[in-house]
Amino acid sequence: MTPHTLLNLPKFNINRATLLIHTLAIVLGASCTSAIASSTASVQQQAQQPTQQPTEILELSRAALQEIPGFTAQFSMEGVGGALFADTFPSMNGQLFFGTNDEHGRVLRSLGNAKEMKTAPTKPMDMLISKDRYYWLDYEKKKIHETKNDPDARGTPGSFATMLIKSIILDDPFAKDLNNAVSVELLEQASVKGVLCDVIEITRPEKPKGRTRKSRDDAYTSARWYISTVDRLPRKLEHKTDAGIIKFTFVLELANVKVIENEQDKLDINRPSEFEFVSSIPKPKPEPTPTTDDEPLIGDNSNQDLPADFVVTDNQPDPKPVIKRNKRAPAFAFTPAAFGSNEINNATQANKVTVLYFWGSWCIPCAETSPLVSQMAFDFLKDPVDVFGLAIREADTAATQSEFDAQDFMHTLVFDADSLVSDFKVRVFPTIIVINAQGEIVYQEHISKQVSGTELIENARAAVQAAVMDS
Repeated sequence: MTPHTLLNLPKFNINRATLLIHTLAIVLGASCTSAIASSTASVQQQAQQPTQQPTEILELSRAALQEIPGFTAQFSMEGVGGALFADTFPSMNGQLFFGTNDEHGRVLRSLGNAKEMKTAPTKPMDMLISKDRYYWLDYEKKKIHETKNDPDARGTPGSFATMLIKSIILDDPFAKDLNNAVSVELLEQASVKGVLCDVIEITRPEKPKGRTRKSRDDAYTSARWYISTVDRLPRKLEHKTDAGIIKFTFVLELANVKVIENEQDKLDINRPSEFEFVSSIPKPKPEPTPTTDDEPLIGDNSNQDLPADFVVTDNQPDPKPVIKRNKRAPAFAFTPAAFGSNEINNATQANKVTVLYFWGSWCIPCAETSPLVSQMAFDFLKDPVDVFGLAIREADTAATQSEFDAQDFMHTLVFDADSLVSDFKVRVFPTIIVINAQGEIVYQEHISKQVSGTELIENARAAVQAAVMDS
């Protein structure tokens, strides 16, 4: 009996069987190798992708812009879109200088050339943007202009509106786009002038909240920020406008960015002596000339036609003190994240002290301030004080809730309060606001170079204590 008989298998050619086995091994081996290679490539590709949320990346960029003394860079700006508008798009290029001006604070100066449209002649450009003012040179009329920071102001060059990156002089460069954003999306990384960047696209509402129309530098439907993965400074910004049949994009790009503390002359426009200075800023009213005790005030007839025995004494009643009124809090409404919570609004908080702590899991300084806010909430448990932590721009509320619970924080977590950012004019995170029992804002401050996280909360604590005593 042969082995084949023993196994009850049909007889066939051993060489053919061996060949078949070898073939299967090769095929299976190749498939496994391919699968492993594919899996490895997938893991490597995932590892190369940024792990932060888009709002975290923007927060890192905001912090980087605050920390550096300044930078210089080459820049270019152009408009791209349909052939119908191609000849009308402005363009400019040159050198940017970013830093702190001794008089105006954070400023952005652009020095180079600009064209009002593709077919227009190239003109020299020198302009300075601060938080409250614009300066620019009119080389043809030999004038230096000063006006308020308003791109829609009469006579303001269009180059101010198309200097897309000018928001970097603000405490939060991304607030205008993020506040009430329709969506915030992290796109595939891209290279800008050889620098690898994270790309964040912010889709904005069709009309900014509270406005009847969009201003000249606000008429775009989405902003796409390119943030360097190395130094976290912006390298490119696109403002896209999609109005149905009208579609176009303004693109500003930076190259050769160098972090440096610019000299003061680089942070101001040239001021040729032969140029006339023209300002549209109202001049402050002159202070009244003080008078001495011996000089009668104009129109003061108090000592005329008085009896001879009349004596003027200092025992006159004190004037009534001028009472400074606090600004009333705007209308607000939100519902805490805890299951079964009721809506909180101005009416429910009447006769209570209310603390609104604007923060986010993506906010770096909030890691320091959140435990301090929790401790403050605990310390005022026996008083009519409610402390709410308004988590803003949270992509994963479940993860934020889990982390909040794990920390055993004592203040109340809120997710549905993004609209309050605009209502309370919050620009930097964290920001803390204290509202007294009468519904008035008695304290509003954010973290800054002048105010540390600890000082921020200690000042808020003092405001809460004073408001409790006054209630």
